[in-house]
Amino acid sequence: MKYNVAAALVVLCIGAAHGQVVVVGQDGKSGPPPGNPEYCESVEPLRPNLVLTEDATVQGRVTAQGRVTDQSSEPLKNSPIELRRFISESKQERVKKLSTDADGKFDLGTVKRGQYRLLLSPHRGFKQPEKLECSSRTCTLDAILIVNSTDQLASSCPIR
Repeated sequence: MKYNVAAALVVLCIGAAHGQVVVVGQDGKSGPPPGNPEYCESVEPLRPNLVLTEDATVQGRVTAQGRVTDQSSEPLKNSPIELRRFISESKQERVKKLSTDADGKFDLGTVKRGQYRLLLSPHRGFKQPEKLECSSRTCTLDAILIVNSTDQLASSCPIR
């Protein structure tokens, strides 16, 4: 079930039935409140965004675009990144967590072939890359993160 958060915030009825908070939208449909794990799963289906067809050494550089209209980018300095093995939409297993260096570079070392979620930003300020592929034993990723709109349905959800 999809929820229109904007409509839910305009005509917001929150009821507590047996200690559970429910949001009733303008269309009369109810669902979990924004930020709740159940809500986040309903508005943001997860998919693997990094596919390795064989074991590979994965490294790269992360830069961030300042504004939507600004084409220049700066390195994402000393920023946490996380690699998770993608098991299902609701389950990922952390493989590595590290930070970029002062130039926005990172090195994940050797990563086994498979499907992963590579989170290059620790928050929703930037869009996560949707599709990164490597088909060789050396994988160099140069990612430019773009500023994320704050009015998206998943804005209140944690990075997943």
